[in-house]
Amino acid sequence: MSHGASPLDPETLVRAQPFREVLRIERVEPVGAFAHSGTACFVSDTEGRRFKLRRCASVRRAREIERCLGDLGRITPRVVAREGALLLLEALDEHRPLEREELLARIPELGAMVAQVHAAAERAGVPGRFARVLATVRSRFQIARDLTALRRAQTLKPEIQRAAEEGIAAGRSRFGLPVALELDDLHKANLMLRERDGDLRFVDEEGVAVRPLLTSLASLVKTADRQAHWQEFRDGYETVREPSLITAEYTGYVVLIDTIRKVANKVRAADALDSERREKLPAEIDDLERVVLREGADLDWGFRRGG
Repeated sequence: MSHGASPLDPETLVRAQPFREVLRIERVEPVGAFAHSGTACFVSDTEGRRFKLRRCASVRRAREIERCLGDLGRITPRVVAREGALLLLEALDEHRPLEREELLARIPELGAMVAQVHAAAERAGVPGRFARVLATVRSRFQIARDLTALRRAQTLKPEIQRAAEEGIAAGRSRFGLPVALELDDLHKANLMLRERDGDLRFVDEEGVAVRPLLTSLASLVKTADRQAHWQEFRDGYETVREPSLITAEYTGYVVLIDTIRKVANKVRAADALDSERREKLPAEIDDLERVVLREGADLDWGFRRGG
């Protein structure tokens, strides 16, 4: 099967029958508005069994995700099989997405979840020495590329652009650029809950990647944006691992990196953005300016606008 153009088109999947040793695909459904919906779908076989099928960016990335999810156990869906750049995963049919208030009530659990990811990755030797160096180099390049994109597009006022660049330089001088296996885009749409026993899973498999340390926390603060939330996350993390790196100063640094990345990605996409994402961009630029201009170690970000 070619994994090029539109490999998740229902007719293509039914005709090609990937994973034919595991199932015979009879029905294909969209996953809804979560977990990179354009690269995933649900498939059902002739026996009524249901799975999630994800198209990864490359065969290499599919292998990485397969290995990482295998190390993480019940934090993410289980990988049933891999074929090229396609992953077949358990569908978590008993689970549902979290509401915001449910997420806020589970922040200590999310802190413990991120700590479990770090602990599992450490036991598995992920990232290895070479992969760690490569991830650090990639992250440095990405940050430079993101700042350049914002500068060329004149997204920020010149003085705020300079302040952003100075903030990155100061953070790098103080902390370097530590990397770890992280859960990117840790927010309510990428978390699924099974009500009968409280089982909580992170379902954006592409978001499991080696990134700047605590990128997961940097994503979470876009929703859980108060100092009290940060403390709850740190307390939950501490139930599993020593939390000395989770300081207000380092959190500010990684939130700056992550917010720059997400705004720059949308600026680069420009007219390719759908209308909903385009409408959100001005507010996200305002959020970035707020992060850049943040004074001291204040962790009351003020990202939420009602709701």
